[in-house]
Amino acid sequence: MKGQIIVKKLLKTAALTGGILFAVKGLDNRIEVTHYDISSPKIPEGFDGYKILQISDYHADSVPGLIEEIEHESPDIIVSTGDLVHDTGSYTPGVHLCKHLIDIAPVYAVTGNHDLWRSDYDEFERELTEVGVKTLHDERVILKRNESEISLSGIDDPFALNSVKIAENIENSLAKLPRYNGYDILLFHRANLFDRLKYRGFNLILAGHMHGGQFRIPKGRGVVAPKSSWGSKSSMFFPKYFAGHYHAPHTDMIVNRGIGNPMLLPRLFNRPEITVITLKHKKEI
Repeated sequence: MKGQIIVKKLLKTAALTGGILFAVKGLDNRIEVTHYDISSPKIPEGFDGYKILQISDYHADSVPGLIEEIEHESPDIIVSTGDLVHDTGSYTPGVHLCKHLIDIAPVYAVTGNHDLWRSDYDEFERELTEVGVKTLHDERVILKRNESEISLSGIDDPFALNSVKIAENIENSLAKLPRYNGYDILLFHRANLFDRLKYRGFNLILAGHMHGGQFRIPKGRGVVAPKSSWGSKSSMFFPKYFAGHYHAPHTDMIVNRGIGNPMLLPRLFNRPEITVITLKHKKEI
């Protein structure tokens, strides 16, 4: 009998310890840096080794060590793929972040749904412009390096309450971008709409919005999609595109899990993420 009591106590202790370790691991909020190499014959030799650092879904949050991690990567450019701020509260943290980022590398951004939902969005963007951020509204800039060039395009968030209007908004944005013959990168907020963009001539799409699925189960599968994506006929649970590297013929997409957390529910097994994309010139065989 005494032995059984000891065994029960040991089992309870082991279960309690396991639960604590599970919670600590699951709620780990340290920044994670994920690196991707993207190779293509269309990437000019002059851009071999070109490093793009992507942040997304900052939501004007407080993230210790973020600037130091970004600075350590020494990127050639920094891009923000939407929701730099939340639709409520002050936008000042987003401006302060960009003041630091612009000292590290040129910064390019596109809008996310929470950005555009703000009644003071125009004022916010004006302050971003004043610190040196270039926000791409259905437009393209040409990046030059070592006598070579590539294109960086960006389109606005297409938010609407139904999928037909969302599709129409995307088409209107794309119509403003003439075809580019060289290597073309697109900044776009909504990773869940990759199927609408993967055959549109972009070589690389950098996106966010999905928050990594908020909760991640073993093997990293995201569980929950943001509510604002449901109108585009995306699945509420286990979304198709939630984080990581996706492939289509002639097009890659990198989905950043985001940095901030605007939800009441915590991120679980889903650390805040910075993604670093290094372009590689691939010789044609």
